[in-house]
Amino acid sequence: MTVTTTPTATATIAATRRSRPPLRARDMLRWLWLVALTVVVGFPVYVTLLTGLLPPQDVAHGALLPTRLTLDNFREALRNVPFGQQYVVSVLVTALQTGGQLLTSSLAAYALVFPRWRGRAVAFAVIVATLAIPGESLVIPNYDLVTGLGLRDSLLGITLPFLAAGYPVFLLRQAFLTLPREVWEAARLDGCGDLRCLFLVVLPMARPQVTAATLWSALAAWNGYFWPLLITDSPDRRTVQVGISQLVNAESTSPGVIYAGTTLVLLPTLLLVIVGQRFLLRGLARTSPR
Repeated sequence: MTVTTTPTATATIAATRRSRPPLRARDMLRWLWLVALTVVVGFPVYVTLLTGLLPPQDVAHGALLPTRLTLDNFREALRNVPFGQQYVVSVLVTALQTGGQLLTSSLAAYALVFPRWRGRAVAFAVIVATLAIPGESLVIPNYDLVTGLGLRDSLLGITLPFLAAGYPVFLLRQAFLTLPREVWEAARLDGCGDLRCLFLVVLPMARPQVTAATLWSALAAWNGYFWPLLITDSPDRRTVQVGISQLVNAESTSPGVIYAGTTLVLLPTLLLVIVGQRFLLRGLARTSPR
């Protein structure tokens, strides 16, 4: 079947092409900058993923394009270090720490926004001020506390100092401020208590910001290194971030195995960012300082 183009359609197409603005120099520079930034950020990730899948001879030659892929490096990484057990510890630490931060942050943000009480502005200022305190300055007090409670070398000892954090409180407080107060007042008039208002009314309306706070807490928990290294002694009670340093010492002559272990640690972070980036950007975009 032959498709014919009428003079009117041809004129419309020509007019559309003439009305399309040419690519300006500023747009070209912007695209070049984005491409360069993508290469700078993505190249180390590509090298890590690829090297973990290459045989030792290709790794020795510094190959950047795969000719043959193998899973031997991953098997060797899992065999030399208790990666499986450390993976389970990291997942439990991430779940417990994220859940704890989400619970304490939600309660704190709710108390800072909805009930009216004297001193809540001062309380919020103190919480924001904790963001300026370097984490290293709290290591010794936290170490004394956890050791005094007999929680050293335990899962609870890793998570206890981080069950509350200032940034999720700030994020959720800013989100709750944008919600219509009339909905909360109507729920209260219907006999809804504070906890029911929080979990059944407020949090569902702030779902993007709650998701952003959850992702932030999960990424921070998964990437923790120094504190799990300090507070644990047994290899099978440490996290995978600490396990990577053990793998580097044990397999210093096998870079492919080290890259395979790094890939195992990196994959959950990549999946979290890829799956949740839409909620993360939306949650941060809707949060404006007040």
